[in-house]
Amino acid sequence: MEHETATTENVVNKVKEIIYGSYLKDEIVAVKPVQSSGKWANLLVSGQDNKKDPFIYNKVKRSYQIPLKNYRQGGGVVSILDDQERLYIKKYINSYPDGMTQREFFEKELGKDLNPTLGVDDNFWRMDKNSRVTITRKGLSLNLREPLDMLKYLILLSNKMLISPSYEESTKKATYEFMLVDEGKLTSKKVEDHKITTKAYVEFARLADSKEKMINFIKSLGRVIPGRYDEDWLYSEVKAVLENSAINFLNIISDPQYDAKIFVQKAVDAGAILRKSDKRYTLDNGIELGDLLDTIRYLEDKANHEMKLRVKGKIEMAKIH
Repeated sequence: MEHETATTENVVNKVKEIIYGSYLKDEIVAVKPVQSSGKWANLLVSGQDNKKDPFIYNKVKRSYQIPLKNYRQGGGVVSILDDQERLYIKKYINSYPDGMTQREFFEKELGKDLNPTLGVDDNFWRMDKNSRVTITRKGLSLNLREPLDMLKYLILLSNKMLISPSYEESTKKATYEFMLVDEGKLTSKKVEDHKITTKAYVEFARLADSKEKMINFIKSLGRVIPGRYDEDWLYSEVKAVLENSAINFLNIISDPQYDAKIFVQKAVDAGAILRKSDKRYTLDNGIELGDLLDTIRYLEDKANHEMKLRVKGKIEMAKIH
């Protein structure tokens, strides 16, 4: 009786130890045409670059299957389903108590043999209609909680030269035709981008309120203020940096060495420090300082306090003249 109880407890404990997994995802992914850098322009408007338009010659659809291996790899289709790692799938735990591979899971769900090495006539990946993902001009929405949609997602991912795996990477290859967009993440990114832009304009307004602050911002970039300028010029130059990249604008003014960079440029303007190139600064007496960061470290070193006072004195003298 005691032995039977112990066995029962072992079984219960074993069940408790099972951590169930899934080959599906709780995500909705949109498949959208790539519209980056003007390479395609917008596929839904006139004037698009036909050389990049996948819908040329009156084609209203594009279809994708998993790629074929080259002859050096033995030919056949590329394998996109893992046949080694196993996950405990709650739905099939009785039939597969030791877990299921990714391929076994999708075979069970679709009722198909997904062996990629089968002959052409019997090969799901070559002949079955579900092995082909067809996309119209309107794009496609994939619910990754559904096995067939997840399979389509994996098929699209396997087309690495034609399908971008994300919105963020969609500009990295000129060959991309479509991108896979996690709508939830994209919405979050748009909200975050909006917050960054709003914060940047608040900081811009703070700078634009002062001629001196605008001058210092431009000097922090290592730029020389021209002999003849007005506040409109300063305003437009600072705003151009913001409009080029709001996050870069914020990074510039929040840089811990922002004031130090301004000081170095003032020293360059005064002739106390000589900029030989972007990577080489010297004192006016010829002492080598190194690049900009090396120069800042030199000036902030207490051992060089007297030299920094000398540089500061030259800056003040330049103001007088």
